[in-house]
Amino acid sequence: MFLSAFFFASLASNAQAHRFIYDVEYKKDSTQNITTKENYHLDIDSKEIKYYPRDFFVGDSLVTNNLTIPKDSKFNTSSILVHQPGKHKYDDYDILDNIVLKLSSENTQNWKLTSEKKKVRDLNLQKATTTWAGRNWIAWFTAEIPFQEGPYKFHGLPGLIVELYDDQNNYKFELVKNQKLSKPYVNQYISYFTSQSVAVDYDKYRNAKLKYYDSPINALRNNSGGTKSSEEFFLNDGTKVNQSNTREVNERLRESVRKYNNPIELDKAIKYPL
Repeated sequence: MFLSAFFFASLASNAQAHRFIYDVEYKKDSTQNITTKENYHLDIDSKEIKYYPRDFFVGDSLVTNNLTIPKDSKFNTSSILVHQPGKHKYDDYDILDNIVLKLSSENTQNWKLTSEKKKVRDLNLQKATTTWAGRNWIAWFTAEIPFQEGPYKFHGLPGLIVELYDDQNNYKFELVKNQKLSKPYVNQYISYFTSQSVAVDYDKYRNAKLKYYDSPINALRNNSGGTKSSEEFFLNDGTKVNQSNTREVNERLRESVRKYNNPIELDKAIKYPL
């Protein structure tokens, strides 16, 4: 973790933006001990705070520098979170097939500060706990970085959240890097997806997820530009889908949706029928 004295001194400047990069390790399937690790960005400026997978940054950088995106690239562009400093309202942009669903919600955590402290490299951390969204959470924050923010929708502590995990070890967030930006970061993909979004309430959001689950193949075929069931197309893993294996692949995708159903907000996990 590189957190210099110069960085701390620059926090008071409103003319700059700040980026915090987290390692996020989580279980897609809560019944297995297999974990996935990805990087997420938390970008903070005076007007807006964005939390998104690092793959958005990678894709934008490749295009901006006129570099070709490899054909076998698998990008995590599942969702984008946006909110305003000091506000509890979060806009969650969920990219589902060929539409972007915008689900707004109010989110607060009732933190309990403890007297327990520790030092991680050059940061003094303090422990806090909360029960939120169906899980018990432990956070370690630092008042030395005066942003009351953290990964995902976690915020409200008197300093930046540096470490965060639940007591069942399903999710773990760890700050690994920071950057000072000369100006607020504009990502062409994020701008496009947020501008094309459709606002929905939770019921409509849930129904859209269930509709995808009913027939993933149809949804993916439409997204690929195909319209006829006889037309071939490829999944991200290279699987060729055609008339002969449509039913088999469709059921495999449905099974995957049921299996990898371990969201951060456990109390909002959708119950998919068999």
